[in-house]
Amino acid sequence: MSNTLRATLAATLLLSPLAGLPSAANAASAPRTLTYNILMGDDPIGSEEVKLEPQGDRTKVTVTATTRVKVLFINFRYDHKREELWKGSTLESMKATTDDDGTPHALELTSKSGGYTLTADGKPSDLPATALPLTLWTSEVVKRAPLFSLIDGARYTVTSKALGAETIEAGGRKIEAQHHRIEGDVERDLWYAADGTLLKTRFKRSGYDITYVLK
Repeated sequence: MSNTLRATLAATLLLSPLAGLPSAANAASAPRTLTYNILMGDDPIGSEEVKLEPQGDRTKVTVTATTRVKVLFINFRYDHKREELWKGSTLESMKATTDDDGTPHALELTSKSGGYTLTADGKPSDLPATALPLTLWTSEVVKRAPLFSLIDGARYTVTSKALGAETIEAGGRKIEAQHHRIEGDVERDLWYAADGTLLKTRFKRSGYDITYVLK
């Protein structure tokens, strides 16, 4: 193969919408911890930590997020923790607890033949095998529908599209990323590195710009 042909193929792969984005199976060939700053506008309001731990042919993912926001004289808080277990690109189970400004929520997702059972605050319901929680660390989230809330299990009807390569700042440096957008009942802009690492996400909440960016 000529050097010119190699360069052409490399450029084609780089610009492919999901090129280089791994499945959950190979998202963590060795333990990794990703830490994100959470900003409201330009102001830091919290952090999110994502731990990826390989366990044989499975990957355990532990996510912990905390935000503290003061608007005028009112303080708001959000504390969230969850554990996900993946086999390949399949989410086998998930447990999540959230304190959403004093309101507690608990989710449990278990796989079954043909789909999932989701128990949200004690109420069970069925979901198809294509469903996925709004878990943004993995690019699987831009391939699935319906999505559902990690807080209370609410269903989201969405579509996703690839917007191409962009250079962004994350992790203290400029990185070329693939930009994706989720639209519909919930909206997120997402930037993934070539190895599938989530670099940045941005969305609006209560009229404010919220950004998660990799430290």
